[in-house]
Amino acid sequence: MKSRVFGLVLVLMLMGSLFSGGYAQAAEKVRWTMQTTWAKGWLLHEMAEDFAKRVSDMSGGNFVIKVLPAGAVVGAMENMDATSKGTIDGWHSWTGYWQGKHPSANFFASIPMHLEPTMYVTWMYAGGGKELMQEMYDEMGMNVIVIPGGLTHPELLAMSNKPLRNVKDFKGLKYRTPGWWAEILKAMGVSVMMVPGVDLYPSLQKGILDALEFSTPIVNKQQGFHEVTKFVAGPGMHQPTCYFELGFNKTKYNALPPEYKAIIQSAAMAMTIQKWAEDITKGVETLAFYKSKGLTLTRVEDADQREFRKNAWKFIDDEVKKINRPHTTKTWASVNKMWKDFSDYEYFMVPVRK
Repeated sequence: MKSRVFGLVLVLMLMGSLFSGGYAQAAEKVRWTMQTTWAKGWLLHEMAEDFAKRVSDMSGGNFVIKVLPAGAVVGAMENMDATSKGTIDGWHSWTGYWQGKHPSANFFASIPMHLEPTMYVTWMYAGGGKELMQEMYDEMGMNVIVIPGGLTHPELLAMSNKPLRNVKDFKGLKYRTPGWWAEILKAMGVSVMMVPGVDLYPSLQKGILDALEFSTPIVNKQQGFHEVTKFVAGPGMHQPTCYFELGFNKTKYNALPPEYKAIIQSAAMAMTIQKWAEDITKGVETLAFYKSKGLTLTRVEDADQREFRKNAWKFIDDEVKKINRPHTTKTWASVNKMWKDFSDYEYFMVPVRK
């Protein structure tokens, strides 16, 4: 009898050691460093902080990602290369910054007069978007894994000292904007200017700029632009959605236990929904704040928006044909299919608002 009891105890002890060994393996401690493209305190930087907190919480504190602001380790525009090389373990940024490295980059960031937030989320997660995005980084030769990492509702079209209600109001406007939108507006007679972020406030104050686009209502408020402008213009034709990314060193990511990879994916999706919702609620509050400060809200008329769309899509279509690169061509086709399919589906399914 004693021998049977001893044998049972021995078996239980062996099973316990096996389970504890498995738990120790599952609870592997990982410490990573991530750098963003943003200043601490911005909503965009908070996206990365929220993501990192979720990773830590889901792993019981075993997987910790230290989030640093732009410039802490490398320059703001160097974080992708630094991650690929292993200097840092990850980054958070806006994919459009890499347009000079790959002509498809803007499609994963924001497209003038194109994919709206719900369209974008659908395309990214269920329409082939995230797979095309990873394919782009592979073509660039980057040793990285990249996933969707937060989005905001449409940006403000402009903080301005002139009212903007139609195409004519843009003629001769001294307007700061980068990327595709800049090229589209130049063709329409707008005096587009490139001004560094640190010089935006004084440029408005001194009249060097008539207007600028920068970000969403809450982020613009954080920059104090309302102190030196009279008008707030919408809608965000240039960026109906602003999508962001989380990137990780591929070698280090592939070495993670499967449960940590799952945590990264789940934490990114949860953060994306949370910060999107916060951007909307804070945006509503910020527009009310602008009104309380005496700023006038103006909205570009519908017919003029359609003219902007016609010009924007023609510009992009011409660019894609000129580039003639398979990945860019199929990505443009993919987002156009999502636009049509989603628009038709939503028109049939969603009740009228007004």
